[in-house]
Formats: sequence, structure tokens, C-alpha cells
Amino acid sequence: MQRVHFSAQDLARTVVKVAERPLVETLFALNLLARQGGGDAYASWRRRTTSRLGRRSGSLLPLARTLRTVPDLLHMAEGAANPETGTGRQNLTVMLEEFDKVALAPYWDRVSDTLNDDCAARGRTVLAGGVERLLSTLHPSVHWDGGVLEIPSHRSQDVVPDGAGLLLAPSLFLTDRPVLVPAAGPNRPPMLAYPAATGSVEAVLAAPAAEQNATDALGPLVGRTRAAIMQSLTESCTTTELGRRIGISAASASQHTSVLRNAGLITTQRRLNTARHSLTPLGAALLGGLHHRDLAKARLAHAQL
Repeated sequence: MQRVHFSAQDLARTVVKVAERPLVETLFALNLLARQGGGDAYASWRRRTTSRLGRRSGSLLPLARTLRTVPDLLHMAEGAANPETGTGRQNLTVMLEEFDKVALAPYWDRVSDTLNDDCAARGRTVLAGGVERLLSTLHPSVHWDGGVLEIPSHRSQDVVPDGAGLLLAPSLFLTDRPVLVPAAGPNRPPMLAYPAATGSVEAVLAAPAAEQNATDALGPLVGRTRAAIMQSLTESCTTTELGRRIGISAASASQHTSVLRNAGLITTQRRLNTARHSLTPLGAALLGGLHHRDLAKARLAHAQL
């Protein structure tokens, strides 16, 4: 159990807002993907993100499974800004930046709106009942009692903000319990990230319009599952990896790739017991042509406004 001990000054300086360190949300997203968390609501996002990561997932996801998201990964990632930091930490930062580009950046406008909506709702709670009411209703697993906020944790820790207050930050990628993030520096408040209230995670993390339109257009021609396979094969992968990306069994993936291969849309290279699939020029042209057509439609619609 972690315990945050509040003074009157800490209560006065406690605020609710979206975290200024987006790296924290990136790490929460990475942790959720690494442990295949979030249930069905995040299934499409997990599939698309794993597909876009391609071979990079082989080095990044195992690391996320072996380290606690906070504070270990956060400490390693932020340490890369130090000139004396080793190559390992610098490589981690590069990997996290690449992960952010495929996992968060395409959805960030909608994610940001959701987080800000949650902050606004918590603000109304403060207006109606004060900060103590906010802390006592923050999350079912969090307990407020006599100036102490108790947060479930695998370790025992007492935190004294010492007048800096507490930053309460909603997160879309925390789905089970709040996480206490250490203060970023002297006279800075610690941060308690908590699961944001959202009506539909699927809507917030829906595929970007161009990608969604291309899949919808290709689906009637080859079937939605095979269209998703072609989308995921912008970077080649094995049958097992393909099944994991799409969320189907390896046997089912093998059947679909056989159909696509016979149609000349993908090619398969076999080595020992492994089959690696790639788009053919025809498959890439078909997929790319649909993207270009959707882009042209969007530009025409914009010109007509």
C-alpha cells in the first residue's frame, strides 16, 4: 500500500489536469500492449499497433514485460536526456518515440479530448464537494481517510508532498488501478494517474479514417479478414506473427494467406518450418491505390466546403 500524507497546503495545491509528461501515457500504453490488457475494448488497437510495430515489437514488448512501467521504464527513458547516459537508454528512448508514433499519435486528438472531459467532470466534483470529495471518489480502489490517501500497490511507501500538492491525471491506458508516479523534481508534486472515465474506448481508438476507409473498400473484394491481413503486411511477418496481429489462430491465418497467395496479392518465403509473408507489387498497388483514392476523396470534399 502506498500512502500520500496531505497537509492543508497540499490539499490547496492538488489539481486535476492532463499530464504534462506525455511519456507517462506512452508507457502506460506500452504496458497495456505488452500484457495484452484492456480486454475486448482495446483489441482492435492492440492488433493495429502490433501490426505497425512489426519486428520492433520483438525487442520493445519483452522489455516492458520485465520492467515495471513506473518507475523503472520512466527512469530509464528520462535518463536518456543526460549526456552521460549509456547507449542502452538512448536506444530505449528511440524505441519509445517510434512506439508513440504508431500507438498514440494517430489517436491523440480524440484521446486528449477524452482526458480533458474527465478533468472537467472531476472539476465539477470539486465545486460541489471540495478536494476531499474528489479524493474520496477518485477510484474504487483508492481510500481517503483523515488526510491520508491510500493507493493499492505491491510495495509499502509513505509519500509526503511537503506542500507541493498532488497532480491527479486521467489516463486512457490505465484500466485497472491508479499508479503513483514520483515527483519530477524538487518542489514538484507527485502524480497520481488514474483510469479515465470514457463512454467508448473503441470510438476513441478507432482506426484513422484513411486506413479504415481503405479496409472497408477492400473488404467486399477479398473479405474483411484478408483485407486486415493485407493492411498488416506492410511489413512482412511469419504466420504466427500474422495471427497475433490480426487476432486469429495461426491455422486460420495460414488458410487466408493461401487464398491471397493464389490471387497473387502476397508472396511467401519458406525456411525450415517458418513461412514469412509479404505483399506483392500487385497487393501493394491495390492497397496503396485505395489509400490514394480515399485521400483524393477527402481533398475533394474539403475543396467543396
